[in-house]
Amino acid sequence: MTRPDSARTHFVGKGTLPEAGLWLREGYAPVSDTTVPGHPAGYSADEGLVEAVNTALILAKPLLLTGRPGTGKSELAERISWELALGPVLRFESQSLTEAQELFYRFDLIAQMADAQLRGDDAPRPPEHFLSFGALGKAILYANPQAHARLIEWDQHNTRQLRIGGGPTEESPIAPPINEAQRSVVLIDEIDKAARDVPNDLLNGIERMAFRIREMRNHLVSAPNDDTLKPIVIITSNSERDLPDPFLRRCVYYNIPDPTQEKLAEILRLRVPAALGGPSGGATGVNAIDQLAPFYQDLLSFFVEYRDERAAHLAYRPGTSELIDWANALARYHADPQGDLKANAALIGRSLGTILKHQDDRQTLTSKLKRFGLALGPGTT
Repeated sequence: MTRPDSARTHFVGKGTLPEAGLWLREGYAPVSDTTVPGHPAGYSADEGLVEAVNTALILAKPLLLTGRPGTGKSELAERISWELALGPVLRFESQSLTEAQELFYRFDLIAQMADAQLRGDDAPRPPEHFLSFGALGKAILYANPQAHARLIEWDQHNTRQLRIGGGPTEESPIAPPINEAQRSVVLIDEIDKAARDVPNDLLNGIERMAFRIREMRNHLVSAPNDDTLKPIVIITSNSERDLPDPFLRRCVYYNIPDPTQEKLAEILRLRVPAALGGPSGGATGVNAIDQLAPFYQDLLSFFVEYRDERAAHLAYRPGTSELIDWANALARYHADPQGDLKANAALIGRSLGTILKHQDDRQTLTSKLKRFGLALGPGTT
């Protein structure tokens, strides 16, 4: 992987870009087919989000995203990484017990103590054997690989040992050596779940491009403080609690709104090929809704009305990911794309588990189906 050139620092956010190359995911073989499920080529960012990403790139600041689940917060990182040809996304999922150090590295002290008891003092394993790096730790290592070649090699070795069967498979190949400085995309999911000190500590680490490993005699891991090598950090929050003001001041912020019906039609067109078949077919420059087959137009109308049912106070309001799952399930059930909702009523009933995620919402869903001329049979989802 080569150092990013200046021509690839502008984010477009939609469409298939020939210059983007392969889709690279950590632990998986490269993907060239842009039609495979989940490929970033099918991601379409709204204008405000594109502007927010480019502002974050210009300022070399993290991008903080909020929005309801299913609005594509996490998928954005894959799109940026693929579009700018920056390699696999480095992911970190925050938990309630997450501490700031875990963003950089983890040291398995219990395993080291157990190993010392088994081996005795004569042949202890090196501390690197018990070390694994977090997303930000890897990003800093990869930005200065010549200085940290041994740590990168150990990290790749330890990662392979964690795989099922003790070794790589065709789907999870051995990672190639990293010989040149490279920029990374880091995704930190649901930071509002982590301990209070995590947000500020992670930004301090990014700004310094350095951290220390206490268990290795306070070994310093650092990289040049160069904006072209600083990781592109995407941070998501579900707004479960307020984030510290100092953290907010150091981020670019954007709230991803619920997609409009037109936007959802565009997403279905890209993510569910079976949904195409409207009067305009797949022609470009035409209203996205008109490009959908009649059944998927009706399905989309129903979904939007159910999602936006304000009076019902849904316990779980389905998002874009649920719509994609629902449409894909119906396509695999061989729903008639030229029929209407009634013509595919049985298949709709079989697949409602994709959007009904809380029993308290069942009555609202049943009522909405009736208004569309459908009724759930006994034993339906």
